[in-house]
Amino acid sequence: MSTSTNKAAAIEVHTRLLPGNLEAPLASVLAPGFHDHDPLTRGTDDAVGLVATMHWLSNAFSDQRVEVLHAVAEGELVALHVAFTARHTGYFRGIAPTGRTFTIHEMHMLRFAQGREVEHWAVRDDATLVALLTGPGPARQG
Repeated sequence: MSTSTNKAAAIEVHTRLLPGNLEAPLASVLAPGFHDHDPLTRGTDDAVGLVATMHWLSNAFSDQRVEVLHAVAEGELVALHVAFTARHTGYFRGIAPTGRTFTIHEMHMLRFAQGREVEHWAVRDDATLVALLTGPGPARQG
């Protein structure tokens, strides 16, 4: 597949499928043998783990929105810098729902082969997210 097709698929996964908790469409984008290097992944580091993580985040956070701040693609690799906004309405890492709306920034790297996602890496600042959910004041990352 083309670099632009891979870039569009990566954006679709992160702006619509994951925040929308859309399991079947997500599964259709993942290649057999998909490997998730994201330390947040729940359970296994394959498609099953990614889906479990998606459901876990959906249970913890309502009104999920992802804004792509930067998207760079070269060959089979796509890098995304995103702003993730949601409302804390379920348990997250032992923190009871606060109702707070927050925005945090994340980095994702995806590798595609034959139009399907083969690998995923992510960098998030979970410590800042916990502080935004539990600390005083409005929950925004600067």
